[in-house]
Amino acid sequence: MTPEQTFGQLLGLGKSWNVVESRFEAESSTFFLKVEETPELWPEESARVGTPVTCHDHVEPMQWRHLNVFNKECVIVCALPRGRRGDDSKVYRVTPPWEGRSKHFTQEFEAFALTLMREMPVKRAGQILGESDTRMWRMLFAHVKAAHARLSFDNVVWVGADEMNRRKGHNYLTVFADLLAKRVLFATPGKDASVWEAFAAELLRHNGHPKAIQYVAIGW
Repeated sequence: MTPEQTFGQLLGLGKSWNVVESRFEAESSTFFLKVEETPELWPEESARVGTPVTCHDHVEPMQWRHLNVFNKECVIVCALPRGRRGDDSKVYRVTPPWEGRSKHFTQEFEAFALTLMREMPVKRAGQILGESDTRMWRMLFAHVKAAHARLSFDNVVWVGADEMNRRKGHNYLTVFADLLAKRVLFATPGKDASVWEAFAAELLRHNGHPKAIQYVAIGW
């Protein structure tokens, strides 16, 4: 078995993608894995979108940080294909199976990074992983945004609200919490009546309703 085949198995690429080249750059102590699609990708994409898809072209090569290999950084490199839909001729960039939400890291790397950030400050996690605060925060925000969109507030009946001063100059933030489930529901700048209007709108966006609220505790 070649190193490329071994890396392909480790990445779990299946039949639609192949590692066509693997090289180790001694100067940066990094493994670079060049990945290309196979002809198997297009029947798979056609089944996924519900219409025949053909290859239109390829974007410029992109890179994704993966979990370390042999204690060395590992980076996937791929010029992703763009598919053309048969029903409306729409061209789109194919999403590879390894890509995380931040589009700079693989899903496996993000899972490890999120585990670290749950136990320590983002800056410290970035130091361990050798990544900048900016890219770590961007990845974290992407996951928080996606998780928040999936939240359901249909069982929210007891709400707590408290305001906090974010910085000098009376810059306030009002935080709303579900007192039964013990979770933060919503946070918004300000402390006047408009924050309650914003919270009511947020309830409606997540299958909740202001009229379902039975008790409210307000911090002073």
